[in-house]
Amino acid sequence: MEQSIVVVATTRHALAVLPPGPLGRSAESRRDALRRPADRDDFTAARLLAAHVLRAAGAEEVVAADLRQRCEVCGGAHGLPRPVGGLHVSWSHAHGWVAAAVSQARLGVDVEAEREVNLPGVLTGAERALLASAEDPACAFRLAWTAKEACVKAGVARLGDFAELDVLAASDALRPSHGGFLLSSRVLRGATAAAATVEPARWSALGDGGELVPVAASAPDPRRAVGGRA
Repeated sequence: MEQSIVVVATTRHALAVLPPGPLGRSAESRRDALRRPADRDDFTAARLLAAHVLRAAGAEEVVAADLRQRCEVCGGAHGLPRPVGGLHVSWSHAHGWVAAAVSQARLGVDVEAEREVNLPGVLTGAERALLASAEDPACAFRLAWTAKEACVKAGVARLGDFAELDVLAASDALRPSHGGFLLSSRVLRGATAAAATVEPARWSALGDGGELVPVAASAPDPRRAVGGRA
């Protein structure tokens, strides 16, 4: 692989086109503890998508039950995903949206649904200034938030350091990199996603047959309007 593969989809579309399968005892226990059916669907779809992208990247026998996580603090079955089939994987889910990314090197991906959320305490002074003059402050915040979360998942940032982590070059654009990782994003109708990767990111949508359809980063997706696709 010379590129990282990053895929964003709606939960509804992912569940409709991806083959179902068990998630493994630990993951299913965590999923079943979620109170809202929609949250359980997001949890399931994200792992099915991660396994699907791994197979597309060459790990042909991988299923969702092969995905493992391990907390670097307590050793529990949560936290950063473990490599699978020699490939690194990351996934995310949020209120009807899922994202997954695969690479030969460590990486992180995050997706945030379109909601009126703005937590100024996680922004730098420069980022707060950019949001103050932004045409769409909520979208600018999601761009910053997802990029910072992606950096955490890639291992080059910590949650407690968000207020010192500058990722925005403009209200609608990310800085090129952070900590040796390339930053890229996609802004969709209904969600924003960002990735931190060592290799250049190849962003894709999920086709009606489960195929990965390449799309441009930070550009509208021509497939998104029909059937809830992303």
